[in-house]
Amino acid sequence: MPVKWNDISELKARNDKAFLSLLSPVLLGGIGLFCSLSNSLWMHLLGQLLLSFFFLQTFILLHECGHLNFFKSRILNQFFGHLFGLLTMIPFFTWMHMHHLHHRWTGWRDKDPTTEKTVEPSNSPVLRMLVNGCWLLFIPIFYLAYMLSNYWNLGKIKRHLSLSKYRSAVVHICGYLTIYVLLFLFFAPFIGKQLIPAFLLSFVWKELVIMTQHSHIDIPISNGDDVKPVAYKEQVAYTRSFYIPSWMASFFLFNFNLHEAHHVYPGLPSYWLNKIDLDLPKEPKYQDWLIQAKSMKGEDYVFRTASKTGKYF
Repeated sequence: MPVKWNDISELKARNDKAFLSLLSPVLLGGIGLFCSLSNSLWMHLLGQLLLSFFFLQTFILLHECGHLNFFKSRILNQFFGHLFGLLTMIPFFTWMHMHHLHHRWTGWRDKDPTTEKTVEPSNSPVLRMLVNGCWLLFIPIFYLAYMLSNYWNLGKIKRHLSLSKYRSAVVHICGYLTIYVLLFLFFAPFIGKQLIPAFLLSFVWKELVIMTQHSHIDIPISNGDDVKPVAYKEQVAYTRSFYIPSWMASFFLFNFNLHEAHHVYPGLPSYWLNKIDLDLPKEPKYQDWLIQAKSMKGEDYVFRTASKTGKYF
């Protein structure tokens, strides 16, 4: 049964629930790799599609481990966090700390490091044309910018984190790069044929998930004023969930679609989010969001908000 906001004491991290959640990506990745290794072109393409969904799941699981509450122990969260970070090409350390700032500053668009550059569209006609074209054609330029600017950009990381954390971020980024170089040196043909196409395709799915969460919502701008963080319970107004069949949400997306509940309870393991009742309408359906969002120009959906366009979800 759903629980109310003040009734979550029993919903704690459990290793059995966490490991059970890993069955889905293990099966998806294993079957995908098996198909991809086939000499049949159609089987290979099917394998690439399945692997792309696997890489979407590794991104979601990186998110869960980054809150250090998916598994019961910190060590397990960190171990699997780095594993999923390597598979997602997002350093776990930078993800964990920059994502923490996202939760702290959700509700102030220019204070949240993940949305601070979405306040105004570019004045360049070329860039605006690029943004609109990519959005129309499902070219995941927004996810790529999100990944690189928030978790690999040492200038931005230095601006947002303490000096000690920045230095740790440099070490982790260098470590990840070293691992990637070594893997390419020894396994380049396998990686190039079996993994990279699926990995790049996964950018499309990742963008089509994360762009549901905070884009085209009326979020206040601090304009440099000394403002306080918005309380977690009040962040619902600046967050969007979407709805798909419950079995798919639980076993494929690990309840990552329930983003409003996640922002109210960021410390709650994802496998419990479907137990939370925020007494909100269960909308939009994912297909409704997708149709409406893609009917808009990319610059309107990402850089403008509902009060300016009249497009509400």
